[in-house]
Amino acid sequence: MPRIAAEAGDTQPERLRHIPMKLLKRYKKRLISLIVCLAVVAFGTVSAVVAANYRANQLNAVQDAYDPERPANVRVQELEPRDLTDRITITGTVEPWEARSLSAEVGGRIEWQGAEAGDTVASGQELFRIDTEAIRARLRQLEAQHRLAAQELARAEEMAGAGIGTRQQVERLQAEYDVAAASVESARIDLRKSVVRAPFDGVVDAVHREDGEFTEAGAPLVRLVQLDRVRIVVGVSERDAPLFHGGSDVEIAVDAFPEDRFTGEVHRVATSAELATRTFETEIAVDNPDRRLRPGMIARAHLVRNVYPDAILVPIFAVISLDEERYVFVEKDGRAQMRSIEIGVIQGNDVQVTNGLSPGDRLIVVGQRDLRAGESVRVETAGL
Repeated sequence: MPRIAAEAGDTQPERLRHIPMKLLKRYKKRLISLIVCLAVVAFGTVSAVVAANYRANQLNAVQDAYDPERPANVRVQELEPRDLTDRITITGTVEPWEARSLSAEVGGRIEWQGAEAGDTVASGQELFRIDTEAIRARLRQLEAQHRLAAQELARAEEMAGAGIGTRQQVERLQAEYDVAAASVESARIDLRKSVVRAPFDGVVDAVHREDGEFTEAGAPLVRLVQLDRVRIVVGVSERDAPLFHGGSDVEIAVDAFPEDRFTGEVHRVATSAELATRTFETEIAVDNPDRRLRPGMIARAHLVRNVYPDAILVPIFAVISLDEERYVFVEKDGRAQMRSIEIGVIQGNDVQVTNGLSPGDRLIVVGQRDLRAGESVRVETAGL
C-alpha cells in the first residue's frame, strides 16, 4: 500500500506540468492572428500619417509657388472674320434616274431579240418581237374581210336606192362592216403590242426572256435603267427640310471615287415624312454623262443650311464650360480677361461665336485652363 501511494503521488505533478504546454498549443493560432492584426493597424496608422504629411507638403509647395504677379505663359490667336458655310452631311444611295421593267403585252413566241444585258439603247428602239409575223398575217386576213364587207355594203345601198333591196339588208351589212373594221383595228393594236420598244435612252440592266422562248401576256421581258442622269435619295430631318427646295446646289462625295466631287441639285423634297424615321425623302439630281455613278453606290450629300459672312470662329478647345455657361480668355495689355460667349454653328474643330468676341481680340488658345481673370500673362509664340 505505501508503494502504491508513492507511485500515485509521483505521477500527479508530472501531469500538471504538461497542462500549460497544451494550453499554449491550443491558443497559439489565436495569438498569432492577434499579433498580425495589431501589426496591420499600426502600419496603416503610420501610412496615413505619412500620406497626410506628404499632401500637406505638396499643398504648401503649390501655395508657395503661386504668385499672382508672376506672368503665366500663354499663346494667343488674333481673331479675324471669315465666311462660314453651315453644311450637313447625309448618307444616301445612288439610284437610276428612271428604271422600268418592260413586260409582254401579247402572248406567243419571241421571234426576235434586239438587245442583251449591258447594251445601250435609244428611245423607240425595238427590243423584242412576239408573234409579229402571225399577227401580220391575221391582220391581212381581217383587212381583206373588211374590204369585202365594205363592197357588199356599198352594193346593198345602191340596190336599196334603186328600190331593189331592202333596208333591213343594208343594216345587216352595215353591222358586218363595223365588226370587220373593229377586228382590223384590234389586230393593228396587237401588232403594235407585239413589238417591244425602249421608252427612253438607257442601258439594259437585265433580260428575262430570250429569242425562241414562249411568253404570256404580262410576263417581264427586260429591265431598262437611265444612267446619263442619276438620283441620290437621302432622308432630311424635319428641322432641316424647310431649308431646302428645288434647285438648291449639293456637293456629292462617293466612296468609290474618294478624290472626286460631283455637283447636283435638289430635285424634290417629300411633302410628308416617313413614319419610321421621321425624315423627309429628298431626291438629288446629278448629271452622269460618263456613267461613273452606278445604282447602289453609297454617296454622301453635303447640303448647305446657311451661309454666315464675317463670322467669328474659335477653336472649340479654347472654350471653357462652367455651370452651363461658356467662357473664353482673351489677352489685353498683358492681362487675362474672362469673356462670357454665346455659340452658334459647330464646324469640325471650330465653333462660331455669336456674342462676346470681336474681330481683333487676342484669344488665348494655350494655357487658358489654369488662368484667373485679371492674371498677368506672357505671350509666347513657341515652346508651349
